[in-house]
Amino acid sequence: MNYDSKRIETNYSPYFEQVSLNKLKRDEYHSLQRIHDNNRKNKLLLPSIENSTLEDISMHFSKCVNSSKSPEKKVDKLQVNKYQLEFIQQSFLELEQTKMSITMRDMNNVRNKFNCHQRIIANKELYTVRNLEKQMGSNQEDYSNVMYLQQIPPQTKNKQETNMAFFEETLNAYSYAIPSRRESAQIAVIRDKVYVFGGMSGAGLSSDLWSYDIKKQEWQLHQSDINLKVTNHSMIAWKHMLIIFGGSGYYDHKMKIRQVYSTLAYFNTQTNQWSITLESIEPRREHKAVLYLGKYMIITGGIDSGEQLLNDTLMYSLDSRRWLGSKIYFDEGIAQHAICEAFDFKRNVDTIYLFGGKTKSLGSFPLMRLVFSGQAPQSWERVQGTGVSPQGRYNHTMECLNDSLILIGGRSQAIQEYQNEILVFNLILSQWIQVKRQGLMTKRWSHCSCIFASNIFCFGGIGEVTYLPPVVFSIETDQFKIKNKMVIIKRLSTIAEDMKKQNQEYKQIKRTCRLEKFRKAEKLYEKVTTFLPLPKMRTPKMRYDIWMQFIRKILHSLNLIF
Repeated sequence: MNYDSKRIETNYSPYFEQVSLNKLKRDEYHSLQRIHDNNRKNKLLLPSIENSTLEDISMHFSKCVNSSKSPEKKVDKLQVNKYQLEFIQQSFLELEQTKMSITMRDMNNVRNKFNCHQRIIANKELYTVRNLEKQMGSNQEDYSNVMYLQQIPPQTKNKQETNMAFFEETLNAYSYAIPSRRESAQIAVIRDKVYVFGGMSGAGLSSDLWSYDIKKQEWQLHQSDINLKVTNHSMIAWKHMLIIFGGSGYYDHKMKIRQVYSTLAYFNTQTNQWSITLESIEPRREHKAVLYLGKYMIITGGIDSGEQLLNDTLMYSLDSRRWLGSKIYFDEGIAQHAICEAFDFKRNVDTIYLFGGKTKSLGSFPLMRLVFSGQAPQSWERVQGTGVSPQGRYNHTMECLNDSLILIGGRSQAIQEYQNEILVFNLILSQWIQVKRQGLMTKRWSHCSCIFASNIFCFGGIGEVTYLPPVVFSIETDQFKIKNKMVIIKRLSTIAEDMKKQNQEYKQIKRTCRLEKFRKAEKLYEKVTTFLPLPKMRTPKMRYDIWMQFIRKILHSLNLIF
């Protein structure tokens, strides 16, 4: 037994020595790897400064400081810490700047959203010394030196307004029947439907009433027994009713007189029924009407049956259905202008604003405001404002959204050009601002428009060349919604031009098909072998019957005859 054990030791002693050497090498390798890992921990390793927070950097820095315990590497560690401190200070500054910019952006967005959705209550006076004196018994009405306690700094407001942009697009229509192209029509919104009535096109006057469902995106024709063909009329929406006043009919060439109406028509959108009354006031066309305080209809200007411009302002009560008060007159007659209801921040009441139009002196009215005493109109006054005021124009529209008046389209009377710009008048700052346009760049005049939420719907009108297509153009004014849209700036090509391009492409496809058939025929003709004798004369002559047989063979080979 002893001999065998000695024999085993002597034979396997080199093997045990090799295993021990490998074990030593493995231990050395692991120790070196630990040292390398410790050195690696001392370095500043972060995934990215933008994604890391200040707490992550501080925790990492504390780990780096507490990691070294050997006194021999104090100098090296101090040098590394100085470099890390400089790097971390820069990262702190970058992170603070980015976080502050994000917070400021969020605060501005919240503030802008609150200002957009904030509604000013009518007939509510601000807390001023003048109003307090008025409540105590003083009857002074000089508002020129009033200092409001709640004012917005002009610098921040100007920065917001100068970056204003509107986005224009067309609404889809998934219906076979659509209205025809037209001008001088009228549009109004009741609930989720856009109603279009009247107007004139190349086919003549139209008496059809169409409604566009915004949710379903479908057009619907409302048929009725009343044949009221009018253009250049006025239409407002009141409760669930459409109220149409005035307008013109066809031109009588024998009498050389245009038909002008003074009828007042009501359309009930719930029962789809009409009711028409003939009013005793002067008939007119190309006038304007607007709803005031939800119960009055105010009518301004127009042209009578004798082609004379009218300069009066009328007020009609919708509840009692009668005309109120006395007429208010302009300095001269006016037509084809634009009016809308807005809030007067000077007197803290709702009022009517007017701009543009045609006059006898080939001029245009500046921005004007109707002065009320209670609910009765008194006179018109001019509104003073800063900024570049727009040129005089006619056949345009003006809408009020929040605290701004928005001018859309029109045609200049002096230059005879289409207006492509959209101008905004800020009622708080009394300043004109030109808006950047994105999306469709439509030039239009003699169109109609209305407000739906933060959108301005436009329909009809005349473009650069011809009538605009019968689609609803939507102009988005909410800056938050515009950022989410794909902004494509391009010139408007009307649907007719697009159809022409499609037709041209279709014709080219047809031509290519015909050419392919002709080429196939040529190839077949090349394969056909003729049995005609060669001509001996220079000018070959052929018999008619042989030529006809030859043609029949070719047609038979092409499968054209049987």
